[in-house]
Amino acid sequence: MVIFVIVNLDVISRFGIIWNMKWRPLFLTLNLCIMLLVGSALLIPADGTAPTQLRLSWTGSPKTSMTIMWQTALPTESSVVEYGTTEELGQRAVGKGVSYKYATGVLHEVAVEGLQPGTRYFYRAGDPAAGFSSVSSFTTAPAAPQEFVFTVFGDHGVGKISKANVELALAEKPAFHLILGDLSYAKGKQKVWETWFEQLEPMSRAIPVMPALGNHEDEKGDRKHSRYAPYLARLALPPPETYYSFDYGDARFVTFNSDDFKNPEQMAWFVDRLKKSREDKSIRWLIVYQHHPLYSSSAGRRNNKPLIEATRKIYDEFKVDLVLAGHNHNYERSYPLAGGLVAQKGSGPYKKGNGVVFVISGGGGRSLRRFTRETPAITARRESVPHYLRVRVSEKELRVEALRTKDRSILDSFRILSGD
Repeated sequence: MVIFVIVNLDVISRFGIIWNMKWRPLFLTLNLCIMLLVGSALLIPADGTAPTQLRLSWTGSPKTSMTIMWQTALPTESSVVEYGTTEELGQRAVGKGVSYKYATGVLHEVAVEGLQPGTRYFYRAGDPAAGFSSVSSFTTAPAAPQEFVFTVFGDHGVGKISKANVELALAEKPAFHLILGDLSYAKGKQKVWETWFEQLEPMSRAIPVMPALGNHEDEKGDRKHSRYAPYLARLALPPPETYYSFDYGDARFVTFNSDDFKNPEQMAWFVDRLKKSREDKSIRWLIVYQHHPLYSSSAGRRNNKPLIEATRKIYDEFKVDLVLAGHNHNYERSYPLAGGLVAQKGSGPYKKGNGVVFVISGGGGRSLRRFTRETPAITARRESVPHYLRVRVSEKELRVEALRTKDRSILDSFRILSGD
């Protein structure tokens, strides 16, 4: 005789059993015992232990590692990634579960290390007993510098435009993607994070996604500040995660929490990281990405004087090539600036080392912001429209293009020449 036991969370809740992390292991153990005793198949919700919301990032070297995270509704015995250079896989890495006070499921994190540079790897995530995801793939960073593309947007959220930007950016075949803060706009509602990660998954399971902290990542839960707990638990980033850097080819990418720019520990790290970047002869391009912009002509916001006071001299001193920011839901780009003044006029190409170019790319999906009537003298281009960035990095130049979401038309394009 075959017996089927159906576990329904709604029924459980009606009988007064609280379905939380405390009870999930008990139900899993009960399920396994019933299967062993009666030799039957236990039916639980189809997605109970199914891996969802797969996402890639780097916590180590992009050349030799990849970190994979995912979520399940119920606990599993282990957190495993099987991987290899063919779809037969053949290798295995074991990770850990991740939790935080407001978690709505079980988070899993596995760091895969010891990989070969410039190599495509196939992988699947899950648990041998509970099952795995379908097979996906990723490619490690090349051993030596070569031309590559990365994509960018900020102020993303959930919706049709947000979804379209994920699809359009992925179609550019980037090596990785940057998000300039304000990711999900969950505002303490953890289910919104799940919807956002599901929307992002076509991209995030194929390429690493590396975000900056935005002010909307500072959330509230139970009417109290949970601060960055959901962001830090749901994403795996280089330590200490609220600020970090990584290298890809001959470019270094540095991000910090622009909502916390008065933090002396963070800013000391930031200055030291930029200083060492300029001392490292293998680093040609230095790119900073953050949430809040320094300069802006968005109505009601304008220039961020405290942030300018805290960071402008730093950018000038270490000759940062490009600063990417969001926060304002539009597109705005400066001429190369030195000391807050225009160092190079015109449409370019611009010469590397003579001024910093500041770009606002906040058209990821949220409602747009209008501009002031008058265009500032430092602004080269501005338009309030949904968009994303495509950036091509090579030995000779940094080429930045902003593309409208509606039709992929180019709203702005500029180049910075290395001079080598």
